[in-house]
Amino acid sequence: MSLSARAGATIAALLLTVATPPLWAQDGSGQSRAMPSKDPDEMLRAPRKAGVTHGDFDLISIGDLLYSHPMADNANPEFQKVLAIVRSGDVTIGNQEGVFMDLKTFKGEAYGPGQLWGEATLAKDMRAMGVDMVSVANNHSFDWGPEGLLETRRLLDAAGMVHSGGGASLEQARRAGILTTPKARVALVSVASSFKPNATANDPMGEVPARPGISTLRTRKIILITPAQMAMVRKLATELASTLAPAPPADSTEVTLGDQIYRLSDKSGLHYDMDLYDHAALLKAVRDGKDAADLLVFTIHAHESPTGFDDDTPAPPDFLIKLFHDVVDAGADVVMGGGPHSLRGIEIYKGQPIFYGMGVFFIKGEIKALQETAFQVFPDATGKAPPPEPPEQSVRRGGNPASWYDGMVASTEFRDGKPVLIRLYPLDVGNTYDRTRRGNPHLADPENARRILAMLQRESALLGTKIEIEGTTGVIRLGMIHKE
Repeated sequence: MSLSARAGATIAALLLTVATPPLWAQDGSGQSRAMPSKDPDEMLRAPRKAGVTHGDFDLISIGDLLYSHPMADNANPEFQKVLAIVRSGDVTIGNQEGVFMDLKTFKGEAYGPGQLWGEATLAKDMRAMGVDMVSVANNHSFDWGPEGLLETRRLLDAAGMVHSGGGASLEQARRAGILTTPKARVALVSVASSFKPNATANDPMGEVPARPGISTLRTRKIILITPAQMAMVRKLATELASTLAPAPPADSTEVTLGDQIYRLSDKSGLHYDMDLYDHAALLKAVRDGKDAADLLVFTIHAHESPTGFDDDTPAPPDFLIKLFHDVVDAGADVVMGGGPHSLRGIEIYKGQPIFYGMGVFFIKGEIKALQETAFQVFPDATGKAPPPEPPEQSVRRGGNPASWYDGMVASTEFRDGKPVLIRLYPLDVGNTYDRTRRGNPHLADPENARRILAMLQRESALLGTKIEIEGTTGVIRLGMIHKE
């Protein structure tokens, strides 16, 4: 090859290199894709799109749907009273926790301990109960791997159920699910901050195909410590220093010890840093979803807590407050928090309701077979005496907190696109019932209703929200609240 020909080939190769985007910037077909943003504020600079409804519109919110066999035909009159409320709205939304499948034909396998699953008929059963839209993003979405998640999505599609939070790719998992009704087009964006390893969906990268999974918000737990505590942490980090983990500077305000990060603060506590890329992508999903709809609901499944040791504390972790305010600013009309299985307070932020903890709607499962590790949890099978349980624990072996059996149905009434009234119906999910009825919701009796509403009233007051108690129902009149 002549010198001029070689020069021409080199120039052509260089031009091809410049013109071809790197792998991270390609989709599966080799086409370019935009660089993901790590600036959440970018999605908040434009004004939020206001909600729109044609006439009065009633949105029903329920908690975690954690059950294994069909329930819609259950003739118990107390249960049917609850379903009457669920069916009374224009749209009903909940969190489907776990997956659906027929174990006889399922081709996947269980991932890790604590697998939840429900019969393949549950998607149709939820529709029969009056549930219209569900999130599938939670810490049990990947109990049966990608096959379980994709089978659940297939069954939901076949039942005509709108869902969000999971998909064959990250783009699909983040995308809003949309339901069109006569009075409003409703979008649902869902995410989980608590999830199993490898549950996060991925988009294709060059020749690497997309990975099925869920939409996740990665967080980093930071332990906040006082100056005196920081001095001790620096000393210990210095004593344990190595080539890969050198001693921290004497004036360092953040020290990593093992896998834990300690940050200097005026008081001790826990803080969670949100991943900037995930945070920005969620806000973009809310913006895009609201552009395509009249109303948008945002849900998250988050087991994180202010203590780090349990997830049923009434107070939410700090990152949820920031995230929830941001998604409202991006366009969300209702925010539903879940994960702890316990009720939390309600905030009205810029006229939009934020439910920090919806609790459970169902909490029941079916044990088909015990794995070896299960014999450590179910002492009845071994003959060993169970360990002592604190008074607040459930009567059920395994120690669910009693607070897991307090639930609610929330009805948010919209008028001209704005929420104007919220009704809270307290549920007793059967903590003291036998196994056939435990975990099934029924309207709380007057005594338990007042107890549940008093707790919601107390926790919501800390968030600036007033709940009036009318008999066995809680009422929030949003026309009297507009927190900026």
